Amino acid sequence: MRAVGQIAIPFPFEFDQQTWTNAVYENAVGEGFVRVPWRPMTGRSGVLKAYFHSGLAPAEAVCACFCLSH
Repeated sequence: MRAVGQIAIPFPFEFDQQTWTNAVYENAVGEGFVRVPWRPMTGRSGVLKAYFHSGLAPAEAVCACFCLSH
């Protein structure tokens, strides 16, 4: 987080894990990869947690989870 005067402004990818996961969910729904309500399978939850700790942006995590690899 950087401070401007007395106001702290978070960097774009500085999220707590719950906020980050919500952003992944919203992005996945918005891109049409999943439909509401969606709950990740147990294995997928672990993968998302690893993506979070690796520093991926939510959109990058969606691509890694749902896009076809070539």
